[in-house]
Amino acid sequence: MKKSLIHSVIWGVVLLATLIVLGFVESVQDDKVCTAIHINIDHSSGNFFVDEIEVNSMVYHEMDTVVGRAISRIEAGNLEHKLNNHPNISRAEVYKTIQGELVVDVTQRTPIVRIFNQDGDSYYLDSTGKVMPPSKKYTSRVFVANGFIKDKFLDVNQLNASSLSDSLARISMIDDIFKFADFIRQDPFWSLQIEQLYVNKDSEVELIPRVGNHRIVFGDATELKGKFKKLKIFYEKGLSKTGWNEYSVINLKFADQVVCTKRI
Repeated sequence: MKKSLIHSVIWGVVLLATLIVLGFVESVQDDKVCTAIHINIDHSSGNFFVDEIEVNSMVYHEMDTVVGRAISRIEAGNLEHKLNNHPNISRAEVYKTIQGELVVDVTQRTPIVRIFNQDGDSYYLDSTGKVMPPSKKYTSRVFVANGFIKDKFLDVNQLNASSLSDSLARISMIDDIFKFADFIRQDPFWSLQIEQLYVNKDSEVELIPRVGNHRIVFGDATELKGKFKKLKIFYEKGLSKTGWNEYSVINLKFADQVVCTKRI
């Protein structure tokens, strides 16, 4: 009983001391002014959709002044919310240091495919399936999808291609395009071999390889793993003997078979 009482007293003292320290720190911060702003943008993915100048202008658009302003008057949460709504930012964290500095950490979204629809409209899908607008100052060198794609940016810009409803999936191509792009980018062999996705007039997906003068007809995105496995076996056991330019079309739409059209 006595031990329990002693433990309770000790924890009470520790809690009180912690609250006093936190109150002191908060009081010190209230008296401080912001001495500097540090903007850190993660460019490890090789993309430069967002730069320090743009982030800095967003911060100063929210507040007329930062450096010299009372640190307690800087609403880090509001800034973080604004930055996280930027179409090319995946995650932003804004916080204040005890030294009176404002720190902004930004992670960009990672595009994996650029879509050009049949009207010439262009946009990206990122690694999570979200639609990204094109940038006037930077173009990411990623896998390209074009052809008879009807999806317009204005119609799909709030969608996620990885989680479309059944009704949208029936009329949109972005879900199938995302599945192909995501599968290809994660496979070392196919990411080097496939350079373009083309949607033909029948809404079937065709892939254009870097090596070999042929088209690969997949149809839709069902059974992707099996179709690519079938294609790889055909590459290794068929084209390695006949040559890469023997066929104009390699068709994988049909179950358990590869149908080829010889080049005339």
